[in-house]
Amino acid sequence: MTEKLRNEDDLTGVTRLVRLEIANARRALDGMGEDPLLAVHEARKSIKRARSIARLLRESDREVASLVNAAARRAGHVLAEARDADSLEQLARAMVRDCDDEAARPALAELAAQARADRERIDRATAARQAARALDEMDRALACLPMPDDVPDVVARGMARTYRRAAKRLDKAQSAPDGERLHELRKRTQDWRYQAVALKRAWPDEVERRKSQTDALADLLGLHHDLSRLARRLDDLADADAAIERVEARCEALAAEALERAEAVFSTRPKKVKKALKSGFRDAG
Repeated sequence: MTEKLRNEDDLTGVTRLVRLEIANARRALDGMGEDPLLAVHEARKSIKRARSIARLLRESDREVASLVNAAARRAGHVLAEARDADSLEQLARAMVRDCDDEAARPALAELAAQARADRERIDRATAARQAARALDEMDRALACLPMPDDVPDVVARGMARTYRRAAKRLDKAQSAPDGERLHELRKRTQDWRYQAVALKRAWPDEVERRKSQTDALADLLGLHHDLSRLARRLDDLADADAAIERVEARCEALAAEALERAEAVFSTRPKKVKKALKSGFRDAG
């Protein structure tokens, strides 16, 4: 769950939220020995939330903010291999279970077995240590990030930038809805979702109006990304045409649904959103 501003917080509490997410990621990594799949999943989510929320303070000092962002990127990157292997195996097994096409089932089962073997070869303990070191770097960089004189203005500009980038990614995805462009839209959608929920108290009506659509959009784009990776892996297997056709048809349907939802989430003009943000955050202090 994304950390949120408390009722007694003003917008200077944004830094506190980032540190809470860093602490959540560390706790998840501590559980690597007990449940490695859950540990990787929860740690990566907290790292993504920390990185997204920290971007709200980008305008306070861009150089220091870039150090915070780079450390968060490294922390997520060292866990990416484990997460990708975990999700690929789970998705392939689910497709085998639900597949009613006997021609597609063997390739999906073979890929599930390959993904399981990949997952078992990953050195999760080393990945956890490397991620923890990157989180330490992020924490140190965050301590150097100055609190701006006009926090509401900086935070509003940070969130408006996120919205503007998401709207641009939507335009590109609509013109050519390939896997790469939809993945870029997904990343910016996640930033917007995490920031909006974290600052819910400061902008409650708008968050509530968009939240369910944003959650659904992020989930659709996440599934599309995972299925696109699965299709690429299937392409390396013999006799996988039926499975590839099945996966690509599902990707096409997901892309159409995601773009329709994205239009609802990011249809407001960025300048209007920025004005609403500045007004709302100014009132919140």
